[in-house]
Amino acid sequence: MNNIFNKKENDFDSWPESEKQKVLEILRDEINGLDNKIVKLINKRTLKSVLIGKIKKTLGLPLYDPQRERYIINRMTEEANVPLTSEAIIRIYERIIDESRASQKPENSDLNLKKILNNQSKISFRNLLTPKQYMAVGGLFLVILALFWFTFFTGNYYTQKGPVKFEIRIGEPLSGIVTDLYQKGIIPSKANMRIATFLMGAEKKLRAARYEVPNGLSYLGLIDLFVNGDGDFTREIFIRDGLSIKWMAYTIQQKIATDSAAFVNIARDKTFTDSLGIKAENMQGYLMPGKYYFYENSSASEIIDSLYKNFNEFWNDSLKQQAKKLGYSIHQVVTLASIVKGETNRIAEMPIIAEVYYNRLKIGMPLQADPTVQYIQPNGWKKLSYKDLKMKSPYNTYIHRGLPPGPINNPGKEPILASLYPDSNNYLYFVADGKGGHYFSRNYREHLRAVAKYRRYLRSQK
Repeated sequence: MNNIFNKKENDFDSWPESEKQKVLEILRDEINGLDNKIVKLINKRTLKSVLIGKIKKTLGLPLYDPQRERYIINRMTEEANVPLTSEAIIRIYERIIDESRASQKPENSDLNLKKILNNQSKISFRNLLTPKQYMAVGGLFLVILALFWFTFFTGNYYTQKGPVKFEIRIGEPLSGIVTDLYQKGIIPSKANMRIATFLMGAEKKLRAARYEVPNGLSYLGLIDLFVNGDGDFTREIFIRDGLSIKWMAYTIQQKIATDSAAFVNIARDKTFTDSLGIKAENMQGYLMPGKYYFYENSSASEIIDSLYKNFNEFWNDSLKQQAKKLGYSIHQVVTLASIVKGETNRIAEMPIIAEVYYNRLKIGMPLQADPTVQYIQPNGWKKLSYKDLKMKSPYNTYIHRGLPPGPINNPGKEPILASLYPDSNNYLYFVADGKGGHYFSRNYREHLRAVAKYRRYLRSQK
């Protein structure tokens, strides 16, 4: 067959027709075989082009690279030989490159990648690297794996006596938590802690609580403690207005298991009260009610410190100046506010009642406040009798003029503000109206009519 290509066209005229037909079939079979190979090679080339397109996309490179395409065409024209001319090679490869570029488009590349993954056109990675290069890559991988294990799985040891108490506060960002861990010596590297947190996907899963961190905990072990481990978690507590020290201690004990006896003992300790600069026998009236977030099992002293801190922050300079303007000390204003709170839960009535008591103080009239008598009852709140009104105690405002020695409960902001900014009125008396409010009177005669009205209401309810 090799000699066939050397024959001239007129040489075939002398061949028998059967011989010509035989050679024609042989040549066509060879062309079919070559076409199959060409298509497979073009397909293989195109699939590699798809991968190149994917890599370009991750690198932010454009699919169309004219410089690369000119290089391919120029290189292939150097392979041109008879009977294909350079121009023919250029036309063929321009078409091949056009189709390869089209296959790199997103709408076409997914299907081609599926073909690659299904091994319709297998890419041999075996030939990408030499055996030595594979060994070098494997060694590097083992080094990286060992470094990763050493960094994140081995223990971190601190120098102080363990376990170390560590707090994560509500809403605290990861940066603040990591900085606190580093400053306490629990971790040696802030960067490694951040990396470990992100690797675990735990940056938003760390729980606000107080933890005991044992010595020798790894970065990943530390994260597991903050995500799944035991700790004293923060709890929301609402301490309502007007609670005594005893009832405040009971409320807190029920919510976060703080020792109620320790709370009462500290709050009633005169030495502790003196250490805070409070001129009173105990902390009654200086423990500000409201909404708080405390850790479970917090100590009594921690809770009292927070309540008193909130009390001090509430008493800003303008409120202190207002108390001075009224002619009363902070202690006296809080004492009056505790009585006002003992009389009513209606915020709108608090300034009116406060002024009633101020009016009585101005004329030297006893306050005659039932809440102060309730305060001294040995067995707690009860319906008062005339005998109770005669009990001997400095807190009995029926037999002692002026304010009692101190607050009878812990008033909140509303009764304190009402006592600082009382209503302007000339009432001297008030009595319950049976509906949660009060009737107010300027003199005793009006007061008796209001009392009679209240009694008629009670009879009607029976």
